[in-house]
Amino acid sequence: MGPWTYYSPLLIGILITAIGYQSVLEHSVVIGWPEGLRWGAVAAVALLRGLALQLAMIGLQGVLAQVVPVPSGRSIRGRAAVLIGVLTLATQALGVVALLVWGQESVVLARYALAAPVATGLAALIAYGWSWPVAARDFARDA
Repeated sequence: MGPWTYYSPLLIGILITAIGYQSVLEHSVVIGWPEGLRWGAVAAVALLRGLALQLAMIGLQGVLAQVVPVPSGRSIRGRAAVLIGVLTLATQALGVVALLVWGQESVVLARYALAAPVATGLAALIAYGWSWPVAARDFARDA
């Protein structure tokens, strides 16, 4: 898998926002902002959308292929990769639920709904950090 294939979810998320940038500019929260901040919101949404798709791919890779990449050509394999993948996907799903609750303007309920994706996200980061030292060497170039 080359870098263009691997990072394509990030690029697709940015492209989706670039195509539909008008919806960000006309959002009820953003519409009253100064022009420069509104375009900053478009850039932030593009980056967040791209990162969300990239994390979804990594989560699916952990669940389905039982491999999660680690920098320098190594990867976490087996049950740890599945756990990280499940927690990553759960974080995203629960984050969508929290956003939907927040969109209903129920601030108190949204705070409680936000606790679940924060907890699963922290658990995914802890599992990733715990498994990093034993990651198998895969595609690193021999020096």
